Amino acid sequence: MPSRRGWIALALGVLCLVTVGVPMTLSGAVAGANENAATLDLSLPGPFNGCSFLDPGATPTSDAILDLVRPSAFVTNANGTLEGEGGAISSTELISLAPETVRYTIDANLTWSDGLPFNGSDLVDWWQRARALSSVTSDGYRAIKSLVVSTNGLSVTAVFSSPYADWDLLFRDVEAPGTTPGCAIADLATRPSLGAYDVQSATASRIVLTMNSHWPPDTNRFGRIVITDNQNLPTTETSNFADYTLAVNGAEVLELSNHPALLSRISSSSNVEELTYSPSVATTSLLAVRKALSWSIDRQAMIDTMFGAVTFSPSVAASAIYSQGESAYPGPSGSNPGGQATTTTSPATSGLADCESCALTALRDAGFQRTSAGWMDSTTKALTIRLGVGPSDLDHAVALLVQHDWKAIGIDSTVVDESSDQGAALAAAVGRVDVALFARPTATSPSYAARSWAGPAYPDTYPSGVRLASVTTLFDQARDIFNPVTASVTWLKLDQVIMNDFWVRPLFTAPSLTIWSSTLTPVSNSFVVSGFVDQIPTWSKVPLTTGS
Repeated sequence: MPSRRGWIALALGVLCLVTVGVPMTLSGAVAGANENAATLDLSLPGPFNGCSFLDPGATPTSDAILDLVRPSAFVTNANGTLEGEGGAISSTELISLAPETVRYTIDANLTWSDGLPFNGSDLVDWWQRARALSSVTSDGYRAIKSLVVSTNGLSVTAVFSSPYADWDLLFRDVEAPGTTPGCAIADLATRPSLGAYDVQSATASRIVLTMNSHWPPDTNRFGRIVITDNQNLPTTETSNFADYTLAVNGAEVLELSNHPALLSRISSSSNVEELTYSPSVATTSLLAVRKALSWSIDRQAMIDTMFGAVTFSPSVAASAIYSQGESAYPGPSGSNPGGQATTTTSPATSGLADCESCALTALRDAGFQRTSAGWMDSTTKALTIRLGVGPSDLDHAVALLVQHDWKAIGIDSTVVDESSDQGAALAAAVGRVDVALFARPTATSPSYAARSWAGPAYPDTYPSGVRLASVTTLFDQARDIFNPVTASVTWLKLDQVIMNDFWVRPLFTAPSLTIWSSTLTPVSNSFVVSGFVDQIPTWSKVPLTTGS
């Protein structure tokens, strides 16, 4: 990954072919500055692991770190969209639509950190490894019918057996052939690197990257990056510090006021806090119960309680597959939250609004009777809910408010702690709990979030256990549309189906907080951690000024 990338925006259209490359270098750096001897202290959500991009245990943070040390066809900008990386994979071209054909071109004379050359055979090895995995990240690789390396080894042509509009998600953070899969953090430093940085050392709480001496030199590249998950703010004003966190609260914001040398911005994230209902138990398999549990939660009051003291309050969720910061999000935008007051959403259908009286009516119409002991069905069995809760502090804080609202209408619930967000989703899918509460990360393409309700139920798809013919049809239609603007219309139709059937109740998009030293420029806030980390090669130190 070169340290100064000339981004070319990816514009996909049904009637046009696309070339993504980097014909020139654009830089926001200060001319003459030399940062090779400087250290950047970076704080990111942890703990860290050594997963490759294809491992089911990969997290948004681990993927973001890999962007600095592995070759990619595309990386994420601050707005969460993909752009041509122009590094080891110098260009990517969509050269045909019938059949869909993509050509990847390799930059010449680049080697892995173990000295072996990087060429098209490495992409073939990655494809063969990826398509055999039971993972949502492998969907596109399985759609490739053939992958042919050119005679000189510097280009690879992929022919798809079926349309795959998300081809720009492929060949990201490619590992060297022969590397052992797995998520052991120690493996991160032993696997060969190829990028602007090498991994010097790695633990679950601290990763040190050093400048790759074999990468094209650039004086505007920080020589060392120390990544931690401790979120400790710097003690000196001369530190080059940056932080991306989902721990947004009044105390955090108040502490920043004591650090005048730090700049910060609160915005959206890519995490949608949601409730997912089990189709496998007697309670939530009933539409009336799902409606009552959904309608009874006052989401605006929840947001006000949790985030009312900070500058940016999320709006009530209007989508289950798009987060508030994404351009296709159907509710109020979260991209530019400065000065935004608390808001309410305008859902496409009235059934998605919060309504306590509607919740009570739904239960009564379904034959439930309210007694001093709670709601009873026709067999006098009490309506009680097992709520599986994800591992974060935010998940547990939201769970308390959800339980409070359910209790207010006479529904008792018990919390079941889950070790991961995927584990919480799986617990609901198989019926170990009635409802799961967790944060669902949205990705660059809505197809990743939507896979919970379409296609094979891989562990990293946040399985729901719900498969509807109408959703499957919409999913297949949307994934084949190459124009993302046109595709979003179909994705939003799918979104409405799963929300109107109340299989999922999105609550809000969690806010994010970006913090950076005033010594750094230009720094943009991002609603995805990868979009924040991928900016690092464009950052520079602000030059010292002398007084008059």
